[in-house]
Amino acid sequence: MVSQIEQQPAREDVNPPTTASPSPVDGDQAIDESSDADGDFAQLQKTLSQKRRAEKDSPESRLQKALPFPFFPNIRPLTVSDAPSCVQLENAAFPNPDHRASPEKFEYRLTTCPELSLGVFCTVIPSQLPSSCKLPTLSTARPVETDRADGAVSVLLAHIVSTRGTGKVVSDADMDYPKDWRTRQGKSAEVGHQETGGLVALHSLAVLPGLQGCGIGKMIMKAYLQQVKGMGLGEGVGLICQDYLVGYYERFGYKNLGPSKAQFGGGGWNDMVFDLSGKPE
Repeated sequence: MVSQIEQQPAREDVNPPTTASPSPVDGDQAIDESSDADGDFAQLQKTLSQKRRAEKDSPESRLQKALPFPFFPNIRPLTVSDAPSCVQLENAAFPNPDHRASPEKFEYRLTTCPELSLGVFCTVIPSQLPSSCKLPTLSTARPVETDRADGAVSVLLAHIVSTRGTGKVVSDADMDYPKDWRTRQGKSAEVGHQETGGLVALHSLAVLPGLQGCGIGKMIMKAYLQQVKGMGLGEGVGLICQDYLVGYYERFGYKNLGPSKAQFGGGGWNDMVFDLSGKPE
C-alpha cells in the first residue's frame, strides 16, 4: 500500500525586519519551508519504519522463523495411514486430554469418510534439521518416496477431521463412534458418521503449537470450506468451540448459535455453523 503523506502549508515569517518597510517582493518571499520539509521527512521515516515492523511481524514472517526449512505446503485429504500423525498432532495441540480423539476414533473417521478430512504437510529431510527443532509429528511422518536417498518424509503440520451428521448442529452422537465399526461392514449406526447427513460435523482443527498464529489455521480452513462446497459434500459445516474461539471462527463466516447441548469433553461449548450456500470469507 502506497503511503500518503500530508504536506503542511508553508508558514509566513512572523518576525519581519523592523528597520525598514518590507517591499511587496520581500513580504512574498518571507516564507520558511525548512521546518515543514523536516516534518514531512520525519513522517516518511515513521511510515517506513511502521511498514518494516508490520512486514517483520506478518504471519508469513513468523512462519518462516518458526520453521528451520522452506515452507512449501502440500494440502491433501488424509488417509487412515495418517492416523498416527493425527494423534501426535492433537496430543501436542490440545492441552486438555478430554478434548482429543483416541487413536481408534481417528482410524474410524479416516477409514469411513476420509474425503471429509484435510491435512497440511511439508517435506522435511530429518538429517538436515537442527537438534533444536522439535516437531511432534516427525516421528510418525511417512517417506515421500520409497528408497529416496535423502530420507525425506512428509510431516503433518495441521489437520481438519470431520464426519457427517443429520442434525442442524453438532451433537454428542456426532462426536462419538460405533465401537463395533470394524465388524459392521458399512452398516449405519446411531452414533458417528451418517452417510446421508447434510451437516459436515467438524471435529478437529489442529495446528502444531509452534506454528499457531502463523496463518496455517486460516489456510487450511479456507481450503477446507472451498473443498466441501465445491464437492457438494453437505449443506453446512458445524463445529463446537470454547468461548475464546468464537471470534476466530466468526471471521471465516461461521455463525454462533449459542451454547451447545453437547457434553463432549466436559461441555462448555458453543454451536457454530457455516452455511455452505454462502461464500467463504
